[in-house]
Amino acid sequence: MIVIGLCLIWPFLDSVAMKLISLEITNTLDCDIGYIEIRCVVKGELVEEIIRISLKKLDENFVTVNSDRVWEGKELANRSGIGVSSFIRYAGTSYLSIKIRSSVVKPQKDKGPFQCVLAGVDRTGGIFTERSTLEMLNIIGNVTLRLYIVCLVMP
Repeated sequence: MIVIGLCLIWPFLDSVAMKLISLEITNTLDCDIGYIEIRCVVKGELVEEIIRISLKKLDENFVTVNSDRVWEGKELANRSGIGVSSFIRYAGTSYLSIKIRSSVVKPQKDKGPFQCVLAGVDRTGGIFTERSTLEMLNIIGNVTLRLYIVCLVMP
């Protein structure tokens, strides 16, 4: 009896437990060649249409994209050396990516909690909003000074 019930529920567990959007942070700060990349990646086949993907920092919009344009928040609007790329089409391949070169990293402004937000339409035609887990980006000390010292010490 328990086995039959579990077999009937098992196919639905994946769709219930699976997040439709995830947050990935890559930190390769090393001398002047590194970068920080923050990516929002859309997953799942339950998404029929993507309305927008947003990257938020402390509940403030860092950047938002849809199929037509990119809206940069006030933090990104006046900074050079930051690349924003995105692809909004199909659920399995859509993403939003922010890349901050090591030479323009501002530890006090760039560190903190980040979260991705996906707004879309599901297969039944319903509009939904889903948030990724909250991830903390930690940048220790003065990156420019630390990277300069590391580059001088290491041949």
